[in-house]
Amino acid sequence: MKNQIALPVSQAKESRISLWLNRENVLFSSIMEEKVTNRQTVLVSQALISFSLLTCSLFTHWLAAVVCLCWFACSILLCKKGGLR
Repeated sequence: MKNQIALPVSQAKESRISLWLNRENVLFSSIMEEKVTNRQTVLVSQALISFSLLTCSLFTHWLAAVVCLCWFACSILLCKKGGLR
């Protein structure tokens, strides 16, 4: 039987996902001409998807449009917090 030792959170290594999120995204960095991480790329993608759904929901129901508008506003605020201008 193996002896396992649990490390405190401060000593634990970063997960693979957080390492990937902090890595530079080459495509967006070359387009925007500044360093853009994968985390910022995910935030921009969320904003684009929410905007697309907002424009499509305008033709369906007003309540769906309001929900998509709130989602779009939140995703824009997340982009601002994430370091995008």
